[in-house]
Amino acid sequence: MSPLDSLQKGLDRLSQLNSLYEREMPHVQNSLFDAAYYHFKNPGKSFRAYLALSSGKAVNQHPQDSLHWAAACELLHNASLIHDDISDASTHRRGQASISQRFGSDMALCLGDWMIAKAFELAARSTTHSGQLVALLANAMQETCSGQIADIDQRVYAPMSDWQRIAKNKTAPLLIAPIKGAAICAGLDTHANNIDSLVEFCGLAYQGRNDIDDIVPSSQLSSDLSGRKPNLVVSIFANLETTDIQAFDKWYCSTDQHQTHIWQRRIASSEAILHANQRVEFWLAQAENLISNIPHQLQPVAKKLIFSVKPPKIDQHQEQSA
Repeated sequence: MSPLDSLQKGLDRLSQLNSLYEREMPHVQNSLFDAAYYHFKNPGKSFRAYLALSSGKAVNQHPQDSLHWAAACELLHNASLIHDDISDASTHRRGQASISQRFGSDMALCLGDWMIAKAFELAARSTTHSGQLVALLANAMQETCSGQIADIDQRVYAPMSDWQRIAKNKTAPLLIAPIKGAAICAGLDTHANNIDSLVEFCGLAYQGRNDIDDIVPSSQLSSDLSGRKPNLVVSIFANLETTDIQAFDKWYCSTDQHQTHIWQRRIASSEAILHANQRVEFWLAQAENLISNIPHQLQPVAKKLIFSVKPPKIDQHQEQSA
């Protein structure tokens, strides 16, 4: 298959997904309609749906079952983003005003709840494994909620073990579910532990990259530092820094925002960035080592997942002059 053929098939699947959203959207007379329509105008990369569709194709899952499963996974992810924006008081998402900013927190809460309910309904439409898929979604959402509340409750910079636990619970479950669901439908769930481990390493790497991007470039204010949220680079910096660690501790535990940019620049110009990138590369290497342990049908999907998380080759010390 040529690259153009592959691209066209991807666009066709995305078009099918968007058509499904249009069919399943709240009725036009429902108060949720405007908020749902606004959200789905910009559905994002639909990466979890892509993982589900690619996995489903690889294991010959029924196309309609695969589409429903892809939409279920993507809706659950979208619901978590809408709810996150409420708790974080985020004003923007995907280049436009967040649902809570545009329509209010009550509407955002209800729309997120509607998406969760619709996700479970779509999973239940599976012609062969509805119960297992619904249970998989439920477990994924529980783990994601546990990670999110741990993120919110963290009031001091997280030790590395805590950061890994929070990052794994926040990110991995909704990346595991799309692939694992297809494996269940194909009777390949005996390999579930290996799939879990591989995707968990990818989840750590994915969150690690996000954390690095939050600190670098230091010309943009870090939302993690200003919000005192767990961040891989900050956790590493706290262990590396020795001369002013007491001053950093005191500032981090305060409500002061005036020095956020000062500390961000110091962190961005420290060795913490290099160490964070090394950890991301280590987690990706661990994921690559597990590829041969998962069903051969799903190995191309795993390779694409790992490739999508890999950071671009950049000068690790580029921020030294920031």
